[in-house]
Amino acid sequence: MKWFTILVSVLMCGSVNAADKWRGLLEIQPNVFLTIGLNVDITKNEMTLDSPNQGSFGKTPTEFTVSETKIAFKDTRIQAEFTGEIEGDKLVGSFTQGRVMPLTLHKLSEQDLMSLEFEGSYFGDLDLNGKPLPVVVQVAVVANGFYTSLDSPAQQSFGIPLNEFTIDNKRMTFSSNMIGAQFEGQLGKEGYQGKFVQGFEMPLTLKKNVFNTL
Repeated sequence: MKWFTILVSVLMCGSVNAADKWRGLLEIQPNVFLTIGLNVDITKNEMTLDSPNQGSFGKTPTEFTVSETKIAFKDTRIQAEFTGEIEGDKLVGSFTQGRVMPLTLHKLSEQDLMSLEFEGSYFGDLDLNGKPLPVVVQVAVVANGFYTSLDSPAQQSFGIPLNEFTIDNKRMTFSSNMIGAQFEGQLGKEGYQGKFVQGFEMPLTLKKNVFNTL
């Protein structure tokens, strides 16, 4: 799945303390999604963009509009734009980049914001006949939970959806129906240490990458 081009090269790091965080899932292939985040402070007229499952945070678009009823942005560097209407805790609109795609974002609740401590990229190496195969678990917070996916950069495979993902300060578990794999690990000094099963068991330790959001 070589779709990993949208927004990847431009959502670099910045810094804004947003009053509200909005998150939504943009379907870029059937059942394959990209997490889009908007950080909006209406009182300060500020907005930044996030793409959490690409490790990109805090990018200010080239132009934007924020109000009590509407949020919109345009970024000429990626030839993309979004316009949405606020409906309670939902932001309903459309995202355009080459084609028009529906996109609904939800305002993160206090419980969702607490889950941000687990958001990020978790790196590890599978041992395939003595050769390391890097894998990355991408964890993005969305309303009422997480959206997670698996990358295998050496195989040019990105965004493999994960199912039944759980994480806390003790363990991480997930499965992937798409590739018939599962993982369960306990948190140790080096990360979440456990077994990755895909036909046979392989040891795997997943360590979180710490993003620089400054």
